[in-house]
Amino acid sequence: MQGSYLGPEFTSDEIQAFLESVGASYQRCDHEELMRRVAGHLAEEKIVGWFSGRMEFGPRALGGRSILGDPRSSTMQADINLKIKFREGFRPFAPSVLRERVSEYSEMECDSPYMLLVAPVKQERCIPMTEDQEQLWGIDKLNLPRSDLLAITHIDYSARVQTVSRDTNLAYYDLIKEFERQTGCPLLINTSFNVRGEPIVCTPEDAYRSFMRTHMDYLVLGSYVVSKDEQPEWQETKKWQEEFQLD
Repeated sequence: MQGSYLGPEFTSDEIQAFLESVGASYQRCDHEELMRRVAGHLAEEKIVGWFSGRMEFGPRALGGRSILGDPRSSTMQADINLKIKFREGFRPFAPSVLRERVSEYSEMECDSPYMLLVAPVKQERCIPMTEDQEQLWGIDKLNLPRSDLLAITHIDYSARVQTVSRDTNLAYYDLIKEFERQTGCPLLINTSFNVRGEPIVCTPEDAYRSFMRTHMDYLVLGSYVVSKDEQPEWQETKKWQEEFQLD
């Protein structure tokens, strides 16, 4: 199997029709403009909901229905956990990295397209703990930076890596490549497009609803970019936080 993008996809006309139906403000971009804009937002430490192509099949979001962020940011890990996933702020995220650059950031030489393999972060990128820090316990120890990729490095200096190839996910690969061009970093935070306890979004409606309920800054639906600041006020008749059982 080459990739796991076996779920449904939606045409540009279907996405636009949905956006029009909810009165959303949006901009349509060609491929190159889309990559530049979204990578630029990520470089500014904005959080992006990424809905592109076919949905993934399996336990991991792999760049089809993902929430993306800058792995170098000192605040991104807590921001995504607390303001979007609604869970503990210390939980680390998985990195998506260009396949040809994976060995520069982790002790891994092989493909890991399904985000199921764990490898140590490259030693030269790690930040050793001092003797005093070694004596810390609990949340104080968890919150210590472990590498220059703060948001994706676990307490044991490991990361759960997804390698991304252009022949299996062209749009996601090109986005990471453009992020690298703008920042020098060929990785992105990739976490599933949902909140705690909720299934991963499948349709444009699912994605827009999750986007509006949380503190994501931008939503990408195929070729369309949606800015939170430009959307009509979101209204619901019940407390959506009680809709799903928390894990």
